[in-house]
Amino acid sequence: MFTYGRRAVLAWLAAIMVMLGVSAQAQGPLRGYDRAAGYQYVAFGQYPQGETGERMPILWRVLAADASTAYLMSDRILLVRRIDGDQWNYKGWAHSELHAWLNDAFAADAFSQEEQAALVQQEELGRVSLPSSDDIKNAAYGFADDGSRRLEGTAYARSQGLYVYSGRSYSPIWTRTPSQRTHAHRSTKSGGAIGFIGVESDDLGVAPVIWLNTAGIDIAGGSGTQKDPYRLTAGEQTP
Repeated sequence: MFTYGRRAVLAWLAAIMVMLGVSAQAQGPLRGYDRAAGYQYVAFGQYPQGETGERMPILWRVLAADASTAYLMSDRILLVRRIDGDQWNYKGWAHSELHAWLNDAFAADAFSQEEQAALVQQEELGRVSLPSSDDIKNAAYGFADDGSRRLEGTAYARSQGLYVYSGRSYSPIWTRTPSQRTHAHRSTKSGGAIGFIGVESDDLGVAPVIWLNTAGIDIAGGSGTQKDPYRLTAGEQTP
């Protein structure tokens, strides 16, 4: 009787919070993908997304989260860029043009100094990277089938030469995972399947990933949905 009564009280409190427009998750750490509830979405940083380069908040999916770190992936393809300019002498992701550009020019453009301070540095990957091929095959991250890997580009990305499949709205994206062929990386293909393409290809999409120190951010508003994402602001870092 006690267990049933406690559950009833909790359910009643949850219903009252929903009626009042209060999100329980907004009061605590972010969560990762949930098969029943789907993704949480957050807005963090800004980047050109309009056709003529209008800057807008970057929308991220929360792929995974624990008590200290959230792993985020851009919900849209933000830009189009090759991985490296010399595929026949390619020395791997850590030495690629795109890896360096994401961690330098992109990070400085997309995030304020305070926001950059909330990014978690990953060994060999830096502060900004691409999803791995395992990431976009991971059902726990919301990638259960080919259809889940179909990402659309922003108007800005399309204006920069992003390839869009004929008669469809989505585009291929790079991963950070090298192919068994030394000149190529794993990437998505038509339908959302995973294949490979040479690193010099310059019309594939870039959907960055970041690792966020959740102790270094505050939720300023929003409900965590795709249309009303949590608006994150960088706060004082917790040692």
